[in-house]
Amino acid sequence: MDKPYTIVQHDDYELTIYHGIAPFDSNNYNVDVEVTFPNGESYTAVFFTLQNIKTLMKQYKKTGECADGLYFWASDMVIVQQISEKTICATIDKLLAEDEFEAVFSKNQESTEISSDNDEGYYKRFNESL
Repeated sequence: MDKPYTIVQHDDYELTIYHGIAPFDSNNYNVDVEVTFPNGESYTAVFFTLQNIKTLMKQYKKTGECADGLYFWASDMVIVQQISEKTICATIDKLLAEDEFEAVFSKNQESTEISSDNDEGYYKRFNESL
């Protein structure tokens, strides 16, 4: 994988899967997923495998996160058996068909584009956000 994401063009939407550049275990991983519809609206969720949640909770015991691994949570979480384009698309299609999509995915705010023509303004806004 030379890009940290994969774009999948589906009949009803465009799907961007943010997976990083390193090879991963499709049975023990999590990815951010963005769904963009033809009207420009986009939504985001995080897809996890059960094994990945177990792995993360085990790590949390060592790092102290989430009360030493006592619990796990994530906003907009979807748990799947395997991280793959096929599984993600099938899940999204089913959520859309059953009118559950917006209950699972969060709608993204409209982004404001920052022009590179005005570098000073860009850096000022960037520094203010830090």
